[in-house]
Amino acid sequence: MYFFPNIKTTPLAPQLIMQLTKLYENKGRELYYLSLIKNDSKVIKHNVIEADSEYSGHLLNINLSAQKYKLLTQQGVTPTNRKEKLIANFLKFFQIMHKAESNWKLSTNGVIEIQEFIFREFDPNSTIEKKRNRLDKKNELDNLISQFNRLINEKESELVTLFCAFTIDFINLRIFDNYNEFIGIILLMLLLKQYGYKIVDHISFFKAIYTIEAKYTEAVNKSSLNWGIGLPQYHFFTIFIVNILNSMYDEFEKLCQSFQNDKKFSKEELVEQIVFGFNNYFTKDDIRKYNPYISDSTINRSLKNLRERGIIEPTGKGRSAKWRKLRHGKYQTY
Repeated sequence: MYFFPNIKTTPLAPQLIMQLTKLYENKGRELYYLSLIKNDSKVIKHNVIEADSEYSGHLLNINLSAQKYKLLTQQGVTPTNRKEKLIANFLKFFQIMHKAESNWKLSTNGVIEIQEFIFREFDPNSTIEKKRNRLDKKNELDNLISQFNRLINEKESELVTLFCAFTIDFINLRIFDNYNEFIGIILLMLLLKQYGYKIVDHISFFKAIYTIEAKYTEAVNKSSLNWGIGLPQYHFFTIFIVNILNSMYDEFEKLCQSFQNDKKFSKEELVEQIVFGFNNYFTKDDIRKYNPYISDSTINRSLKNLRERGIIEPTGKGRSAKWRKLRHGKYQTY
């Protein structure tokens, strides 16, 4: 049973109103934040693409090593099995999604295409065409999307609550046999992007959910309770998503402040400051943890310069090679 017929007359919980007010304030500052990092937006999106791809795998319990996730999402190595192929598909999908403008439109065929693009090779039996009642499920999806688009056009519903209600309905309709819930979260993210929440392009939505996965599961379950008899509690999931978005804006604000401080220095100087903060041995990954937005070429160039100045020396070769500090600075011997 769909929530949509009643959404315009359903009162909002006081807690939700407070969180929505904060969300609107954050969204109102979004353009200002974006102006601060406009020259670095491409690099930030690149990191979000990698994070969304990796944490999508974690949410689906795809058991790969941290090194394998890194190779697949950051270095684009060729996948060798179905699990790795799924992560590679996530990477391709998020590359398309994050780099595109907000011109995506919710449609039945569009939803099916997303599911097939990501999962067909990983699990061919999960597609809608494999369901015995595929025609009924397709009709249910048509009806759900039709009601959603009608309410959007009427412009009488609060958008985020509408997106969350749609997501819970989609999850409980079980349009697809497998990964249906995950597709619902992808659609929610696309709707947020389409209607101006650019935060999802600059902070990883899937990492934010995975960080508090237990609360996410609880919110979905509580909102789905009694859904089948027409008495769902959608506000649990809506409050969760609004809180997630507010936490993402808080992280975005810190990121922008960090970029403003970093503008005082060149990229090479930033690498040197990070290196000087280490005690003895360190790796390139240690540098990236402190500032993931510095490119590999900049790190390599800075390390070469520090080596030539006798401040550091390599202790091995390859991606995981360590470096050792010889001096803290220009004169102090380590």
